[in-house]
Amino acid sequence: MKKCLIIALLVPVFAFACTKKFFNGNSVVTTSTTALPKGLRYLYVSTSGNDANDGSKNRPFLTVNKAAEVAIAGDVVVVKSGTYVPSSKITPANSGTSTNPIIYYSEVKNEAIVDGSNSVDGTKTDRRGLFDLKDKSWIIIDGLKIVNAKFWGIMGTGGSDITVKNCKTYNTGASGICIAGSTKVSVLYNDVEMACMINDKPTNTGECISLPSVVGFEIAYNTVSNRLTDPNNGGEGIDAKNACSNGSIHHNTVFDLKRVGIYIDAYKKNINNIEVYANKVYKTGGGITVASEEGGKASNVKVHDNLVYDIGTIGIRIAGYLNNGPLENIDVYHNTIYNCGNKGKWENCGLLLEASNPANSGFSIRNNIISGCPIPIKSNTSQNFPVTVDNNLFFGSIGKFSAQTTVTNTINLDPLFVNPSTLDFKLKANSPAINKAVGMPMSIKDFTDFTRDAKPDLGAFEYR
Repeated sequence: MKKCLIIALLVPVFAFACTKKFFNGNSVVTTSTTALPKGLRYLYVSTSGNDANDGSKNRPFLTVNKAAEVAIAGDVVVVKSGTYVPSSKITPANSGTSTNPIIYYSEVKNEAIVDGSNSVDGTKTDRRGLFDLKDKSWIIIDGLKIVNAKFWGIMGTGGSDITVKNCKTYNTGASGICIAGSTKVSVLYNDVEMACMINDKPTNTGECISLPSVVGFEIAYNTVSNRLTDPNNGGEGIDAKNACSNGSIHHNTVFDLKRVGIYIDAYKKNINNIEVYANKVYKTGGGITVASEEGGKASNVKVHDNLVYDIGTIGIRIAGYLNNGPLENIDVYHNTIYNCGNKGKWENCGLLLEASNPANSGFSIRNNIISGCPIPIKSNTSQNFPVTVDNNLFFGSIGKFSAQTTVTNTINLDPLFVNPSTLDFKLKANSPAINKAVGMPMSIKDFTDFTRDAKPDLGAFEYR
């Protein structure tokens, strides 16, 4: 038998914060200390303050807006618990530096509430964020709660080295968090709920967490949920699109959405080198999709070690809709897909190889487990480029494939999950998926961050 039990404790280190993460395979639990981040100067904001004050601990400002006007590199803006209702968007006047970022910090996580109900900025015709970081760099927003923003909750454009972490956004007209046209962006440990809620179907609100044209990014350990109506043209869960490159989307939990959970879309530009792994997606309008809607090239995208289940339509989709742009070097491996496609017609499968652009190349589907779906996998039969589908466990009758799709070494057996009725998708000791993973690429760690052994297993969970 294989493997001793290893309990992994991962302690990510972020500048100016003390946060520990425990990942149990089903949920992410974060705990934060109350220690203030280090700064050259502390500026305080309190609901009992006054903007005529100097912002010291004993003479705090009344509004976050005022603190944002005066904060300079090295400052920590400490926002005390309470509800702040600005009449206009919060616009930092200055950027930080690599050694001295500007930090906006909730003294108690999510108890400093910025309510956009009375803001005159950030409407569907004036698309700005309630917290607007336009052209700013080296900014950290930590632990704030943003509610009732009329368009974006937290928005940044044209900057670099932006971190949004430990924040909560709720009931935002457009994205809860949107950082665009920027470099080096981190979106970590946030809770985004009821985003993209403008009740106007033609309005394009973007996605709940949206990163368009960002070079160098990490979207990790976030929870995105609760958009069960579809009032406008938007609302996917997590999206990296346009000219995004060199980024990762990992360890997020996405559920209860009307639209796709995680979306990688080249759109009109080129997207490159994106890794999507160890995410949990369920009860969404689609699981994980890789696409090029309007002709840009999506290349070098890896989707692995994700758990996708209880999706009415497709679990994982390599898309070919709209203008069906080119896709190159798309690897889908070590995922577990369960109970997907039961409400679809064309979208009635666990994994759909839909893309049919003749310029497509380098598709590899390997070492996955797909079970409990009407059709585990199928392809667009008009594909005229090579596709490798090798060494997967597909429990059920697989669909039709194009002549260019090579399907080899398929295991058609019950994967023997521990208990799928209780959402325990780990493998039993006699599972036919154990020790069966071969070929490249091959993941090093599974969905729970457990290190795979010399003979890895199929699917997202390594038996231990």
